[in-house]
Amino acid sequence: MDVYTFDDFVRAKVPPERWVAWAREALLLKEDAIMAPKISLKPSGIEHCFYNTMPCVIPAIDRAGVKLVTRYPKRRPSVQAELLLHDLASGEPLALMDATYLTTVRTGAVAALTIDLLAKGGYETVGVMGLGNTATATVLALLSIADGPLRFRLLRYKDHAERFEARFRDASNASFEVVDSPRELIERSDVVVSCVTAADGDFVEDDGAFAPGILVVPVHTRGFMGCDLTFDRVFCDDRGHVRGFGNYAAFEPRLAEIAEVVRGEREGRASDAERILAYNIGIALQDVYFAAKFMERMEPSHEPIELLADGDPYWL
Repeated sequence: MDVYTFDDFVRAKVPPERWVAWAREALLLKEDAIMAPKISLKPSGIEHCFYNTMPCVIPAIDRAGVKLVTRYPKRRPSVQAELLLHDLASGEPLALMDATYLTTVRTGAVAALTIDLLAKGGYETVGVMGLGNTATATVLALLSIADGPLRFRLLRYKDHAERFEARFRDASNASFEVVDSPRELIERSDVVVSCVTAADGDFVEDDGAFAPGILVVPVHTRGFMGCDLTFDRVFCDDRGHVRGFGNYAAFEPRLAEIAEVVRGEREGRASDAERILAYNIGIALQDVYFAAKFMERMEPSHEPIELLADGDPYWL
Protein backbone atom coordinates (compact mmCIF):
# COMPACT_ATOMS: atom_id res chain seq x y z
CA MET A 1 0.00 0.00 0.00
CA ASP A 2 1.37 3.39 -1.00
CA VAL A 3 1.19 6.52 1.10
CA TYR A 4 0.52 9.88 -0.52
CA THR A 5 1.14 13.09 1.36
CA PHE A 6 -0.33 16.55 0.96
CA ASP A 7 2.82 17.55 -0.92
CA ASP A 8 2.38 14.72 -3.43
CA PHE A 9 -0.97 16.18 -4.45
CA VAL A 10 0.57 19.62 -4.87
CA ARG A 11 3.35 18.19 -7.05
CA ALA A 12 0.79 16.51 -9.33
CA LYS A 13 -0.12 20.00 -10.67
CA VAL A 14 -3.57 19.01 -11.94
CA PRO A 15 -5.12 22.11 -13.57
CA PRO A 16 -8.47 23.45 -12.27
CA GLU A 17 -10.36 22.70 -15.49
CA ARG A 18 -9.47 19.02 -14.97
CA TRP A 19 -10.94 19.18 -11.44
CA VAL A 20 -14.25 20.31 -12.94
CA ALA A 21 -14.15 17.58 -15.59
CA TRP A 22 -13.60 14.94 -12.89
CA ALA A 23 -16.51 16.29 -10.83
CA ARG A 24 -18.78 15.90 -13.86
CA GLU A 25 -17.41 12.46 -14.83
CA ALA A 26 -17.99 11.11 -11.33
CA LEU A 27 -21.64 12.18 -11.36
CA LEU A 28 -22.19 10.21 -14.57
CA LEU A 29 -21.31 7.07 -12.55
CA LYS A 30 -23.62 7.81 -9.62
CA GLU A 31 -26.46 5.44 -10.56
CA ASP A 32 -24.21 2.38 -10.35
CA ALA A 33 -22.13 3.49 -7.37
CA ILE A 34 -22.83 2.31 -3.82
CA MET A 35 -22.78 5.16 -1.35
CA ALA A 36 -24.21 5.78 2.10
CA PRO A 37 -24.98 9.20 3.58
CA LYS A 38 -22.03 10.47 5.56
CA ILE A 39 -21.85 9.66 9.25
CA SER A 40 -21.24 12.84 11.24
CA LEU A 41 -20.01 12.68 14.83
CA LYS A 42 -19.80 15.89 16.86
CA PRO A 43 -17.78 15.52 20.08
CA SER A 44 -19.24 17.36 23.05
CA GLY A 45 -17.17 20.11 24.59
CA ILE A 46 -15.45 21.11 21.31
CA GLU A 47 -17.51 23.77 19.58
CA HIS A 48 -18.02 23.35 15.80
CA CYS A 49 -15.90 20.18 15.74
CA PHE A 50 -16.90 17.14 13.67
CA TYR A 51 -15.71 13.75 12.47
CA ASN A 52 -17.40 12.82 9.17
CA THR A 53 -16.99 9.38 7.58
CA MET A 54 -17.80 9.01 3.86
CA PRO A 55 -17.63 5.59 2.11
CA CYS A 56 -18.22 4.74 -1.55
CA VAL A 57 -17.84 1.83 -3.99
CA ILE A 58 -17.45 2.63 -7.72
CA PRO A 59 -17.69 -0.56 -9.82
CA ALA A 60 -17.17 1.31 -13.11
CA ILE A 61 -13.55 2.13 -12.20
CA ASP A 62 -12.90 -0.87 -9.93
CA ARG A 63 -12.29 1.30 -6.89
CA ALA A 64 -13.69 1.66 -3.39
CA GLY A 65 -12.73 3.98 -0.60
CA VAL A 66 -13.61 5.78 2.58
CA LYS A 67 -12.76 9.32 3.59
CA LEU A 68 -12.56 10.77 7.10
CA VAL A 69 -13.01 14.52 7.39
CA THR A 70 -12.41 16.39 10.64
CA ARG A 71 -12.92 20.00 11.66
CA TYR A 72 -11.24 21.79 14.54
CA PRO A 73 -11.84 25.57 14.37
CA LYS A 74 -8.48 26.49 15.93
CA ARG A 75 -6.47 24.14 13.73
CA ARG A 76 -4.88 25.36 10.49
CA PRO A 77 -6.39 24.42 8.17
CA SER A 78 -9.49 23.85 10.29
CA VAL A 79 -10.83 21.14 7.95
CA GLN A 80 -8.53 18.17 7.20
CA ALA A 81 -9.12 14.76 5.66
CA GLU A 82 -7.60 11.32 5.02
CA LEU A 83 -8.72 8.72 2.46
CA LEU A 84 -8.18 4.96 2.17
CA LEU A 85 -8.42 3.71 -1.44
CA HIS A 86 -9.02 0.02 -2.34
CA ASP A 87 -8.89 -2.12 -5.47
CA LEU A 88 -12.49 -3.32 -5.69
CA ALA A 89 -11.82 -6.60 -7.53
CA SER A 90 -9.16 -7.87 -5.16
CA GLY A 91 -10.01 -5.98 -1.99
CA GLU A 92 -6.38 -4.94 -1.65
CA PRO A 93 -5.71 -1.51 -0.13
CA LEU A 94 -3.97 0.63 -2.73
CA ALA A 95 -3.22 3.83 -0.88
CA LEU A 96 -3.55 5.84 2.28
CA MET A 97 -3.84 9.48 1.29
CA ASP A 98 -3.85 12.81 2.97
CA ALA A 99 -7.11 14.05 1.44
CA THR A 100 -7.05 17.67 2.59
CA TYR A 101 -5.89 19.01 -0.79
CA LEU A 102 -8.14 16.53 -2.63
CA THR A 103 -11.21 17.56 -0.62
CA THR A 104 -10.57 21.25 -1.16
CA VAL A 105 -10.15 21.08 -4.94
CA ARG A 106 -13.06 18.63 -5.27
CA THR A 107 -15.30 21.00 -3.31
CA GLY A 108 -14.26 23.96 -5.41
CA ALA A 109 -14.76 21.99 -8.61
CA VAL A 110 -18.25 20.88 -7.57
CA ALA A 111 -19.25 24.45 -6.73
CA ALA A 112 -17.91 25.66 -10.10
CA LEU A 113 -19.73 22.87 -11.94
CA THR A 114 -22.93 23.79 -10.11
CA ILE A 115 -22.60 27.41 -11.19
CA ASP A 116 -21.88 26.36 -14.77
CA LEU A 117 -25.05 24.22 -14.80
CA LEU A 118 -27.48 26.38 -12.83
CA ALA A 119 -26.52 30.06 -13.00
CA LYS A 120 -28.68 32.28 -15.15
CA GLY A 121 -27.54 32.98 -18.68
CA GLY A 122 -24.85 35.63 -18.97
CA TYR A 123 -24.24 35.85 -15.22
CA GLU A 124 -21.44 38.26 -14.37
CA THR A 125 -21.27 38.85 -10.62
CA VAL A 126 -20.35 36.26 -7.99
CA GLY A 127 -20.53 37.04 -4.29
CA VAL A 128 -18.14 35.03 -2.12
CA MET A 129 -18.26 34.65 1.67
CA GLY A 130 -15.70 32.74 3.74
CA LEU A 131 -12.44 33.49 1.96
CA GLY A 132 -10.19 30.52 2.71
CA ASN A 133 -8.81 27.71 0.61
CA THR A 134 -12.21 26.30 -0.38
CA ALA A 135 -13.22 29.67 -1.80
CA THR A 136 -9.84 29.87 -3.52
CA ALA A 137 -10.42 26.48 -5.17
CA THR A 138 -13.92 27.54 -6.21
CA VAL A 139 -12.72 30.72 -7.89
CA LEU A 140 -9.79 28.93 -9.57
CA ALA A 141 -12.16 26.28 -10.95
CA LEU A 142 -14.80 28.80 -12.00
CA LEU A 143 -12.32 31.06 -13.80
CA SER A 144 -10.94 28.03 -15.66
CA ILE A 145 -14.33 27.34 -17.30
CA ALA A 146 -15.95 30.79 -17.41
CA ASP A 147 -17.08 32.05 -20.82
CA GLY A 148 -16.22 35.65 -20.00
CA PRO A 149 -14.85 37.94 -17.29
CA LEU A 150 -16.40 37.72 -13.84
CA ARG A 151 -16.72 40.29 -11.08
CA PHE A 152 -16.36 38.91 -7.56
CA ARG A 153 -17.86 40.63 -4.54
CA LEU A 154 -16.00 39.66 -1.38
CA LEU A 155 -17.41 39.93 2.14
CA ARG A 156 -15.07 41.89 4.35
CA TYR A 157 -13.72 39.98 7.36
CA LYS A 158 -10.50 41.08 9.07
CA ASP A 159 -7.96 41.30 6.19
CA HIS A 160 -9.21 38.18 4.37
CA ALA A 161 -10.82 40.00 1.43
CA GLU A 162 -7.68 41.98 0.69
CA ARG A 163 -5.51 38.86 0.88
CA PHE A 164 -7.94 36.98 -1.36
CA GLU A 165 -7.92 39.72 -3.98
CA ALA A 166 -4.12 39.77 -3.90
CA ARG A 167 -4.08 36.00 -4.49
CA PHE A 168 -5.84 36.58 -7.84
CA ARG A 169 -4.04 39.76 -8.87
CA ASP A 170 -2.79 38.06 -12.06
CA ALA A 171 -6.18 36.65 -13.15
CA SER A 172 -7.00 38.39 -16.43
CA ASN A 173 -10.69 37.43 -16.38
CA ALA A 174 -11.51 38.51 -12.82
CA SER A 175 -12.12 41.77 -11.00
CA PHE A 176 -12.95 42.31 -7.33
CA GLU A 177 -14.71 44.58 -4.93
CA VAL A 178 -15.12 44.33 -1.17
CA VAL A 179 -18.48 44.80 0.58
CA ASP A 180 -19.26 45.20 4.26
CA SER A 181 -22.37 43.09 4.85
CA PRO A 182 -23.95 39.84 3.67
CA ARG A 183 -27.01 41.78 2.51
CA GLU A 184 -24.96 44.08 0.30
CA LEU A 185 -23.16 41.08 -1.17
CA ILE A 186 -26.34 39.09 -1.83
CA GLU A 187 -28.42 41.95 -3.23
CA ARG A 188 -25.83 42.78 -5.87
CA SER A 189 -24.79 39.28 -7.02
CA ASP A 190 -26.07 36.90 -9.68
CA VAL A 191 -24.46 33.98 -7.83
CA VAL A 192 -23.67 33.69 -4.11
CA VAL A 193 -21.12 31.17 -2.88
CA SER A 194 -20.74 30.77 0.88
CA CYS A 195 -17.72 28.87 2.19
CA VAL A 196 -18.44 29.88 5.79
CA THR A 197 -18.08 26.74 7.91
CA ALA A 198 -20.17 27.81 10.91
CA ALA A 199 -23.19 30.10 11.28
CA ASP A 200 -25.69 30.49 14.11
CA GLY A 201 -28.56 31.52 11.82
CA ASP A 202 -29.42 32.82 8.36
CA PHE A 203 -27.22 35.59 7.00
CA VAL A 204 -30.25 37.54 5.75
CA GLU A 205 -33.99 36.98 5.55
CA ASP A 206 -35.68 36.42 2.21
CA ASP A 207 -37.33 39.84 2.26
CA GLY A 208 -36.19 41.09 -1.13
CA ALA A 209 -32.45 40.54 -0.75
CA PHE A 210 -32.49 37.54 -3.10
CA ALA A 211 -33.29 38.88 -6.56
CA PRO A 212 -35.01 36.87 -9.32
CA GLY A 213 -32.51 34.64 -11.10
CA ILE A 214 -30.09 34.30 -8.20
CA LEU A 215 -28.21 31.06 -7.55
CA VAL A 216 -27.11 30.39 -3.96
CA VAL A 217 -24.47 27.73 -3.28
CA PRO A 218 -23.93 27.23 0.49
CA VAL A 219 -20.83 25.02 0.37
CA HIS A 220 -21.08 24.03 4.03
CA THR A 221 -24.93 24.20 4.07
CA ARG A 222 -24.94 27.01 6.62
CA GLY A 223 -26.80 30.31 6.70
CA PHE A 224 -29.58 29.92 4.12
CA MET A 225 -32.31 27.77 5.69
CA GLY A 226 -34.98 30.34 4.91
CA CYS A 227 -34.28 29.88 1.20
CA ASP A 228 -35.38 26.23 1.57
CA LEU A 229 -38.94 27.49 1.92
CA THR A 230 -39.08 30.30 -0.63
CA PHE A 231 -36.81 29.49 -3.58
CA ASP A 232 -38.26 28.05 -6.79
CA ARG A 233 -35.90 25.07 -7.05
CA VAL A 234 -33.52 23.16 -4.78
CA PHE A 235 -30.70 20.89 -5.99
CA CYS A 236 -28.47 18.51 -4.06
CA ASP A 237 -25.69 15.92 -4.47
CA ASP A 238 -27.75 13.12 -3.00
CA ARG A 239 -31.20 13.04 -1.45
CA GLY A 240 -29.97 10.90 1.40
CA HIS A 241 -27.55 13.62 2.42
CA VAL A 242 -30.23 16.30 2.80
CA ARG A 243 -33.10 14.17 4.11
CA GLY A 244 -32.23 15.15 7.67
CA PHE A 245 -32.46 18.88 6.98
CA GLY A 246 -35.13 20.61 9.03
CA ASN A 247 -37.06 21.88 5.99
CA TYR A 248 -36.69 18.75 3.86
CA ALA A 249 -40.40 17.92 3.78
CA ALA A 250 -41.16 21.43 2.52
CA PHE A 251 -38.59 21.57 -0.28
CA GLU A 252 -38.64 17.89 -1.33
CA PRO A 253 -41.28 18.49 -4.07
CA ARG A 254 -38.91 21.07 -5.63
CA LEU A 255 -35.77 18.95 -5.20
CA ALA A 256 -33.58 17.32 -7.86
CA GLU A 257 -30.14 15.74 -7.79
CA ILE A 258 -27.45 17.48 -9.80
CA ALA A 259 -26.41 14.09 -11.25
CA GLU A 260 -29.83 13.87 -12.87
CA VAL A 261 -29.12 17.17 -14.60
CA VAL A 262 -25.67 16.03 -15.74
CA ARG A 263 -27.18 12.84 -17.18
CA GLY A 264 -29.89 14.85 -18.97
CA GLU A 265 -32.73 13.25 -17.01
CA ARG A 266 -33.92 16.41 -15.22
CA GLU A 267 -34.06 20.03 -16.26
CA GLY A 268 -31.67 22.42 -14.61
CA ARG A 269 -32.59 26.09 -14.67
CA ALA A 270 -35.89 26.58 -16.48
CA SER A 271 -35.77 30.38 -16.72
CA ASP A 272 -33.54 33.32 -15.87
CA ALA A 273 -36.09 34.38 -13.24
CA GLU A 274 -35.90 31.21 -11.13
CA ARG A 275 -34.24 31.49 -7.74
CA ILE A 276 -32.21 28.34 -7.14
CA LEU A 277 -30.59 26.94 -4.00
CA ALA A 278 -27.92 24.25 -4.51
CA TYR A 279 -26.78 22.02 -1.66
CA ASN A 280 -24.31 20.49 -4.11
CA ILE A 281 -21.03 20.40 -2.21
CA GLY A 282 -19.43 17.05 -3.00
CA ILE A 283 -20.01 13.42 -2.09
CA ALA A 284 -17.86 10.36 -1.40
CA LEU A 285 -18.32 9.28 -5.02
CA GLN A 286 -16.36 12.30 -6.15
CA ASP A 287 -13.75 11.92 -3.42
CA VAL A 288 -12.96 8.33 -4.42
CA TYR A 289 -13.04 9.22 -8.11
CA PHE A 290 -10.66 12.14 -7.54
CA ALA A 291 -8.38 9.91 -5.46
CA ALA A 292 -8.19 7.33 -8.26
CA LYS A 293 -7.47 10.03 -10.86
CA PHE A 294 -4.86 11.75 -8.73
CA MET A 295 -3.14 8.41 -8.06
CA GLU A 296 -2.63 7.95 -11.81
CA ARG A 297 -0.58 11.15 -11.78
CA MET A 298 1.42 10.81 -8.55
CA GLU A 299 4.48 9.06 -7.27
CA PRO A 300 4.43 8.40 -3.51
CA SER A 301 7.00 10.50 -1.73
CA HIS A 302 7.75 11.77 1.74
CA GLU A 303 10.12 14.55 0.80
CA PRO A 304 8.88 17.92 2.07
CA ILE A 305 8.49 20.93 -0.20
CA GLU A 306 8.40 24.58 0.74
CA LEU A 307 4.70 25.26 0.32
CA LEU A 308 3.74 28.31 2.36
CA ALA A 309 5.67 31.52 2.74
CA ASP A 310 5.56 33.06 6.19
CA GLY A 311 2.14 34.54 6.79
CA ASP A 312 0.66 33.23 3.53
CA PRO A 313 -2.61 31.36 4.31
CA TYR A 314 -3.18 29.98 0.79
CA TRP A 315 -1.80 26.75 -0.59
CA LEU A 316 -3.71 26.69 -3.88
